[in-house]
This record gives sequence, structure tokens and C-alpha cells, in this order.
Amino acid sequence: ENNNELYIASKLETNLEMQGFAGLRSKVPARPHFEAWFRHEIPEQAMACTIQKVLQTINPPPEEIQQQIINSDSSERNAIALDRYETSQILGAKMIRVQSGNWTALQASKFFNYNFPCAKYIINTRLNTDNQVASQKNTFKRKVPLELEKLQDRIKRQNDFLTQFAQYMSEDKARLIYMEEWTNNVTQLNEVVEWLGFRNCQYDKVLHNNKDGYHHDDSSIDLGGGCLAP
Repeated sequence: ENNNELYIASKLETNLEMQGFAGLRSKVPARPHFEAWFRHEIPEQAMACTIQKVLQTINPPPEEIQQQIINSDSSERNAIALDRYETSQILGAKMIRVQSGNWTALQASKFFNYNFPCAKYIINTRLNTDNQVASQKNTFKRKVPLELEKLQDRIKRQNDFLTQFAQYMSEDKARLIYMEEWTNNVTQLNEVVEWLGFRNCQYDKVLHNNKDGYHHDDSSIDLGGGCLAP
């Protein structure tokens, strides 16, 4: 979990579109009272590398890689070790709060398409909202319980956001799945794995993360001996 860090990062970009930055060009005289804002045109996707770096930041190298870099005597070897690690990784993020930001599904889809043009998105939601409501009530205890109707309305709006987000993305970039289906049918999960670009990778079963609350599922899985990353 990352507390919706990429939504926070999106504010860096939207701030550039606000009054002051928006529409200013180096070849056009500044409007009255806007001389202080006069600057060269900001290139398209100028913030993309910065925002992609946020994703790298919330996916730090494992401790053994960091220790290897710290213990190395050569700064050159440090850079090589880190570069070798980063170029071999497929980064991702769990974004269960992306629908909670102050933006629409369309705005969110444009942000991610713009700054992560090669990324793929798995949108997971539920068909049975009654069970979803019950799960949230049982998991997140509040001193002042949220009224049932308000909780139902919030969950509906969040699910609608996720569904719309998937619709705004192209089919080759986003996959909408439903928890009730893939948790009971590992074939659906394997279809998603293949869609992501992995080859000869087949889950033999589904692990249950946050089992009985926030516990780990200690079961082992087998993806097959010929599993290849994209």
C-alpha cells in the first residue's frame, strides 16, 4: 500500500495547468499582471520522468541489493549494481485508494496514460456490493459507525469509478476482473497473467492475502518450470 501516492504526484502536473502556467508561451507577450509568470513553453510530458520516479521510490530495491551497494568500495560499481537491478524489474503498485482522490475516472485515466504509456492495469472490484459493505464494516471499525446508506453509496461510487477507469483505457492496457470470479477460478487469473505478457506461467491455485484479517497465506504455489517474464 502507498496511501495514494501517485494521486498526490498528479497534483504536480495539474498545478502546471492552473492559472499562471497554462497557455504561456515564450513568443507571446505576457498579459498584464502576468509578467512574473513569463517563461519558455513547458514541453509535453515534461513531468513524466518525475512521476515515474515516484513509482520507483515506492518500490525500493530489496535490502540485500541496498546492502550490496552500501558495502561496495566503488561508486562506479554502486551505479552498475543499481542500474542492473532496476533495468531487470517490472514495477507495479497496489492502488486501492486511486478512486478516493479528488478526480474523475476520466482525469485519472488520462494521467496514467500520459505518464505511464507502456503500463498495464488490472482493475479488481466486486459484483456483490452487499458482501463488500459487510467486509468493510467488519474490517474497519469506527468509533462512530458510518450510516449503512452512506457506506453503500460510497462503495457504489468507488466501484463505478473503477469500472469507468477500465472503460476509458484501451483493452490492451486495462483488464477489469471481479473478485468473486477469479478467486474461485484460477483459469481467469492465468488469463490475466498471459495478458500481462508472461509466457508458460500457470498458477496452480490462488493465494489468500490478508487471510483472516491481515495474515499471510503461507501456502506455496507453482508457476511451472518454463515461466518467462515479458
